[in-house]
Amino acid sequence: MRLLRLSTVLVALVFGPVSAQSLTPAYVVVGDSIEFGLGDNIPGDGIGYVPLVAAFLTNVLGQAPVVQNVGVPFAQTREIWRGQLPIAFRAAAGHAPVVVSWGGGGNDLTDVATGPQAAACRQSASCLGRFNGLLNETEQTIERTIGDLRQRLGPNAVILMRTQYNALLKQGCAAPDVVTLGNVTLEGLPGSVLDRGLNDRIKSVATKYGAKVVDLFLPFAAKADTFVASDCVHPSGAGYQAIATLSGAAFLAAP
Repeated sequence: MRLLRLSTVLVALVFGPVSAQSLTPAYVVVGDSIEFGLGDNIPGDGIGYVPLVAAFLTNVLGQAPVVQNVGVPFAQTREIWRGQLPIAFRAAAGHAPVVVSWGGGGNDLTDVATGPQAAACRQSASCLGRFNGLLNETEQTIERTIGDLRQRLGPNAVILMRTQYNALLKQGCAAPDVVTLGNVTLEGLPGSVLDRGLNDRIKSVATKYGAKVVDLFLPFAAKADTFVASDCVHPSGAGYQAIATLSGAAFLAAP
């Protein structure tokens, strides 16, 4: 009974007053390989972070949400916007409250970060302008995505936006100059043309549309050897558990 009362209070704080005839909650997930759960080596608690967050929401809401995960491995932000949002909207229809997890952006940088341009970056800071141009386009797509989510799902939907971690910080994954380039593209380089990285842009969009940030960069940087899988790309099982914990904290954080 005490847990039920606590859940009611938490729901009221996040979503507003709870009706006696509340609809079934929904947890909708859009994104890429991380939302899909690639790299998880602890399958006993479910694949990826989504089942863990769903269990958290069940405890908080007092009712299991309907879960729809449409994350696609290696999806870029434009593919998430165009291909996954229509499915997400159908999944959310008729449910309340609605919680959405969004992730993306890392795959948009892959071609530039791993191609000839990356080698040039290690020799000339002027190439950061190419990353800046790419990130400008990526930010616009992210804004369209989150703007559409907010418009369609309304002001009471909770949107969780994760930032990107630098997987190359795991020992043995990349040379130091490549690791540094990864940090710059994600966190920016003040005083340069790339003063705003991918994560800065994600946070800006979150602020504009009232979304909550699940900030992964520093926690993963501190424990990269534990949180990053052996493929030097995806989270490990421990990494997914950390994402779930951070998602729960962001959900409960004040607007």
